[in-house]
Amino acid sequence: MNFCLNKCLKTFIYFCLLFTLLGCSPYERTLRIGAAPWPSFEFAFLANELNYLDKNEYSLFELTSSTSVIQAFQSDRLDVAFLSLDEVLTLVALGVDLKIISVIDNSYGGDALLVKPEIKTLNDLKYRSIGYENRASGALLLNEIFSLTELNNSSVQLQEVKQNEAKSVYLKDDIDALIVREPVKQELLALGARELISSKKLSFPSTNVMIARTKIAKEKELEIAYFLKQFYRSNKFYNENPSKSLSLISERLQLYPHFIEQAFTNTQFIPSKQALMRLSGSPSNIELQMNQLNSLMSEKNMFNPIKIDLSSLISTQILELAIYE
Repeated sequence: MNFCLNKCLKTFIYFCLLFTLLGCSPYERTLRIGAAPWPSFEFAFLANELNYLDKNEYSLFELTSSTSVIQAFQSDRLDVAFLSLDEVLTLVALGVDLKIISVIDNSYGGDALLVKPEIKTLNDLKYRSIGYENRASGALLLNEIFSLTELNNSSVQLQEVKQNEAKSVYLKDDIDALIVREPVKQELLALGARELISSKKLSFPSTNVMIARTKIAKEKELEIAYFLKQFYRSNKFYNENPSKSLSLISERLQLYPHFIEQAFTNTQFIPSKQALMRLSGSPSNIELQMNQLNSLMSEKNMFNPIKIDLSSLISTQILELAIYE
């Protein structure tokens, strides 16, 4: 009798432990949020620095490049991510199920082509090397360069260079030009690089957004909404306490505060209610922009045309909760 009771007790304990372990994954794990370095994305990390977020509920990861963020999101290692709109379409073309839940900012000069000091014009790049991040927004700026000149894939040497590699590649002096993003842009300018063209010249703005896996957006709607609320709270803190904020950001990134401050001037942050307006309507502003990008990127063989209704990628519910609840 005692033997049976002991056996039943052990079985009960085993299943309790198993249930506990299963219960912690994936539904009770922290919300995994990722981004590559970019000025406006810093408000997520600043919120963390200011203790606006419970570290038992939210895990923030700064990855080295946009390509790394794309790969992490694609392989289910991130639940929420910050990416440019063209990078989001790249994920959709790869079959990733996602929702755009907020519009973060526009790049007005934050993405740029920087060259060695001796190079004076875009046409001087003929038969020279250009480094860029192929799966990121750099591809759009490269396309703009080709459209403004007689340069093409055959007349320049294209090399894959991720953002975290740009500074070392420039210092090695084995490449003539680099397409980079803030805040890397400020580092290279300080080293003597010259800017020839930036995202200000793009036919439509380079827009950065926040996305979530569709399943997670449903299961953790309130948690994501709370994170968004703290993200915008962090932006408010920055506007009210710029010196303190720049000090915290520069310490985390190991960059001079004036680099960070200058990087912010090349972006246009979009407040939460304006972001909601850009996601709303039929068609919404973001849907129209996605349709333009889909046509351009498929025409340039960046991916096959996306056939789904792009409006299905947009969700306003989480942002509405962040604003009004």
